[in-house]
Amino acid sequence: MPTRQPIAAVTLLSLMLTLVSPLAMAAPPKKPVAAKPEVAETPVSTQATITVSSLTRGAKVYLNDEDVGEVPLKSPLKVKAGETYAIRVQKRGYAPYLDTVMAGGGQNSAVEADLVPTMGVLRINCNVLRARVTLAGKPIGMTPFDGDVAPGKHELHIAVPGYLQETRELQIDAGQEQTLDITLNPVPAPVVQEDKSIFARWWFWTAVGAVVVGGVAAGVVASQGPKHVPAGDADVRLQLP
Repeated sequence: MPTRQPIAAVTLLSLMLTLVSPLAMAAPPKKPVAAKPEVAETPVSTQATITVSSLTRGAKVYLNDEDVGEVPLKSPLKVKAGETYAIRVQKRGYAPYLDTVMAGGGQNSAVEADLVPTMGVLRINCNVLRARVTLAGKPIGMTPFDGDVAPGKHELHIAVPGYLQETRELQIDAGQEQTLDITLNPVPAPVVQEDKSIFARWWFWTAVGAVVVGGVAAGVVASQGPKHVPAGDADVRLQLP
């Protein structure tokens, strides 16, 4: 009997090791993985900007025919994203610039407007209103004048009745403005020279008139002849024609 207990104990221990070994060799349980937080999508901006630049200072900028300022603009134009906008840049003496821009959300659209000079701007101030303005032989208006004229050398005439005509030689440059101040002088009155001869003296013509009148009277009396009055007829009256 004493020899059987160790054998039984060894057998029981071997059985336990056999059962435990697969569990010991098994991989440890995995830890639960925390779920990643969902990243919210960035909302698309509903605003956009348009930058307009030009080398022609003073040119007016229009956004959908609305005047939004002059070049250079102080800041980009703020617009609604996803819409199309018409851009117009213009100045007197230049051909206008036209463009269409599709505004993207949160984006800036750049527009470079290159204006081409085509005409010159002429302004004329005059001391006489509505004097006729003639350029290169063609009437172009009345004073005060403000208009666009073709570039080149031209002869200018300013005229109005009663005043001396003013003539100028002009050089008109495309894209440039020129202002003239014109003063018209009245036509001088004719000069009358004083006649200092004897025929201009008043007493000479007075004496001539007296002589003429006296001669006429004497001739009339002489032509009538003497009138005979009968003697003693006191009631007879002499009546000369």
